[in-house]
Parts: sequence; structure tokens; C-alpha cells
Amino acid sequence: MMKIKDILMNIKDILKGKFLVQKQSYHNWNFIIFITFLSLMSITSSHIMDQEIRKITKINEEIKELKSEYASIQSRYLRIKLVSVLKQSTKFKHVETAPYEVIIEK
Repeated sequence: MMKIKDILMNIKDILKGKFLVQKQSYHNWNFIIFITFLSLMSITSSHIMDQEIRKITKINEEIKELKSEYASIQSRYLRIKLVSVLKQSTKFKHVETAPYEVIIEK
């Protein structure tokens, strides 16, 4: 029965913070400051990593947009390059002769 009271007293002493005001509390303070420093470093590192992940996500979205824009421009270019499209476009511009192909042999 006495041991339970001692355990409860020790827990109460810890919760009240008596271990911080005792004569030998210098080591306790050093440990607490060290743990605080490590936790602040961990939090800072986490925030920096979150920022980097946001940057990477933004850049990946830009890459997807640019790839789709490139594909649409390329398909438009290939469509314009077709001879049939060139013939139709010259009809509207009142050109009498149709465009002709130049074939170069090696």
C-alpha cells in the first residue's frame, strides 16, 4: 500500500515540476533544452520539406500543361502542313494555281 502512495507522490511531483527546482536540476534543464532544440529542428525541417513538395507539385502541373500545349500545337502544325489543307487555303485567297510539291532526290 505504501508503494502506491510513493508512486502517486512521484507522479504528482513530476506534474508539479518539482524536478525543475531542486538543487540538482541543472542536468534536467540541459536535457529539456536539448530536447526542445531537437523538436524545433524537426518542425523546421518538416516545414521546409512541405514547401519543397509544394514547389515540385506546382512544377509537375506546369510540365503537364506545357506537354498538352505542345501536343496541340504540333497537331495543328501537322494539319496545316498537309497538302489538302494548303490547296483549300489557297482557294480562299484567290490564287489561280494550286501549290505543288518539290521532290528532291538524294
